[in-house]
Amino acid sequence: MYHIAAVEINVGEQLRCLSPDGLAIHVGDKCIVDTGDVLEIGRIASVSDGDGGDTGGIPKVVRCATLQDQAKSRENELMSKMAMDSCQSKADRLKLKMRLVRVRYSFDRNLLLVQFSAEERVDFRELIKELAAELHTRIEMRQIGVRDEAAMIGGIGTCGRVLCCKSWLQKFESINVKMAKVQRVSLNPSSISGMCGRLKCCLRYEYDQYCDALHGMPRDGTIVETADGKGKVIDQNTLERKVRVRLEDDRVCNYDVDDICILRNSP
Repeated sequence: MYHIAAVEINVGEQLRCLSPDGLAIHVGDKCIVDTGDVLEIGRIASVSDGDGGDTGGIPKVVRCATLQDQAKSRENELMSKMAMDSCQSKADRLKLKMRLVRVRYSFDRNLLLVQFSAEERVDFRELIKELAAELHTRIEMRQIGVRDEAAMIGGIGTCGRVLCCKSWLQKFESINVKMAKVQRVSLNPSSISGMCGRLKCCLRYEYDQYCDALHGMPRDGTIVETADGKGKVIDQNTLERKVRVRLEDDRVCNYDVDDICILRNSP
């Protein structure tokens, strides 16, 4: 019998791990995980019963973290900051156009993971050689996107809340300008762009509901018959299912969609 534990190594970074039934673990506990390559320390985010599926290659929870393990973890954090300073100075000297986002040691210090963002592909082979010679450990360089960078750094969005990617969002979905148009959001770049410079993830949240609500609603430019005469649709209120119509006498009135009759659809 075994359990499946989600272990948070870093904020927003979780590993699905195998935990033996004889090991007592609870949500919030710190534990040591064997990934098969290195040892990591993390916090138990959730625990569930095993489903009997293939467990080959899944990281394993070795033990609950002791006080000595936690002291070593704090030491690793300090050493990671020193390694980041060293990596940054070498990258500047080598004139590499890259922004270091996170540099951290694995728990056993057999690996130094360097995560960076860059506009273009970076040749970091010389940087790895110099770092490995100085730090005497294996170096792994990993280029990440601007959205992942924002998720790691965090911040406050225009809504006044902590960025979704930092607080709870774990998967980035495809976002496009059409989603903003359907929801009639201003297409001003400052209104639809997040701190990462890409389209806001929240444009995706209500997009499907807006698409459903738009069924049967006339588009702008549609000629309709109302109780006050003919007119042209000039605006929509999708959620309330109302339209604004400019009548033939230039009056502008609001009508429920069910109270109008479409005479000619917008081209």
